Amino acid sequence: MSLDTQARNMPGTRAGVFLRLDRFDLITRVLNCGSDVARSRLLDMDPKTIYRARRGVIGEEFIARLLDVMRQNEAALAAVDIGTSFEDVFEVRGKPVTA
Repeated sequence: MSLDTQARNMPGTRAGVFLRLDRFDLITRVLNCGSDVARSRLLDMDPKTIYRARRGVIGEEFIARLLDVMRQNEAALAAVDIGTSFEDVFEVRGKPVTA
């Protein structure tokens, strides 16, 4: 990805995956989840995982489960013009490297 290359060229940064919070909240509201507890049940994950994802700590299991739920509900999301691809809910950008 071009962002990955850009992050490599910026000293002190590396590429990372981030949740598009506004899209995540919209998608989960469409799926009748108005709280992070309901979102964690939808994804069958601990509520702490949602808390961490909101703060930029995202693991591959979170990504996989969210994309799976989105694809299982493709018709409901399409009805409100929301896609089900990685880019519809995540972004890749440089983030500072911490020691």
